[in-house]
Amino acid sequence: MFALWWPVALIVVADVIYQICAKKLSSAASPLAALGATYLVSALTCALLFEMFSPAGDLLAALGTVPLPAAVAGISIAGLEVGTIYMYRAGWPMNVGFIVYTGIIVVLLLFIGSCIYAEPMGLMKLAGVALTCLGMFCIVR
Repeated sequence: MFALWWPVALIVVADVIYQICAKKLSSAASPLAALGATYLVSALTCALLFEMFSPAGDLLAALGTVPLPAAVAGISIAGLEVGTIYMYRAGWPMNVGFIVYTGIIVVLLLFIGSCIYAEPMGLMKLAGVALTCLGMFCIVR
């Protein structure tokens, strides 16, 4: 059970910290420079974790085997972070903006999972989509 839930707990804790930091970065003089510093810290953290969990591994050799989707994910992550910072800079409240874009992502991924990956789509999931849309409507109003 622990193996199933510790990643979820890590994501939740990290995302709460991330949202608080992104809100603070949105008022920085140069949020993109701050984001660049964030990526440097993230790269160093990944290098340290690689050494901790793969002590006999060669980081440079491992980087040479990274597939193209990793680069696409990197561009996507930059889009997520830049979008989040500028969303907060535009004045979205933290307790609204995050919920709205997360709800939209949930709905899109549900349909992408069904159409592209043949994941099952049942009435309960469609009811969840309806509730998500209703919830976003209530939150934004």
